[in-house]
Amino acid sequence: MEKLTDRLPTKTPLDKILNGGLEIDTITNVYGPPGSGKTNIALCTVLGVVKNNKSVYIDTEGSFSYERFAQLGGTQKDMKNIFLLQVHDWDEQHKIVQSLEKMVEKEDISLIVIDSLVALYRLHLDDTNFSLVNRQLATQYSVLSKITRKHKIPVLVTNQVYTKDDKVELTSRTIARYWSKTLVELRKLEKDNHRVAIVRKHRSIGEGKAIEFKIVEKGLEETKKFDIF
Repeated sequence: MEKLTDRLPTKTPLDKILNGGLEIDTITNVYGPPGSGKTNIALCTVLGVVKNNKSVYIDTEGSFSYERFAQLGGTQKDMKNIFLLQVHDWDEQHKIVQSLEKMVEKEDISLIVIDSLVALYRLHLDDTNFSLVNRQLATQYSVLSKITRKHKIPVLVTNQVYTKDDKVELTSRTIARYWSKTLVELRKLEKDNHRVAIVRKHRSIGEGKAIEFKIVEKGLEETKKFDIF
């Protein structure tokens, strides 16, 4: 296995605003509305790893596309280095996340991706189980945090958003902000396929650093860079 440096490139324009990519000892949380590019970023990041290393990819929405993977340059050989786990309900997700450290130690994993961490959480959450489900989500974040700090394995999770008082918020706001050392917001722009990524939290990068990009067949391309957003 090739050793990673202190940053893991995502192979997307996000690398420019993240000083080279994902920090290897933190949870990076990329959030935005449907179609904003979250899964594309997840796939590009995985592709940067699996040429030489193994990755875990947990798909909770059925959004992993073999066709899109191939468009981005992925091959059948690359797929052999991905432990693709299709999850269908919240309880199953909770069990799988809790078992990840054993998998990491057994299989020599170099990246963990969960797309999305909160899709099944939102479906499962109601007035009767609110406290329990939020504790379970916090536990999952805690497990991921322990793995990334102990084993120096970057963790990338995607998150959904909702609107409150005309303000866009990421789902499970308080829990997500506490456990995620890096937060990147994605927004859709009026121009077709154009998006903007904005740093909302980072240990060494100022909030508001942003970059505009567009989604094309072969990946994500930078179109315009912002200093402040």
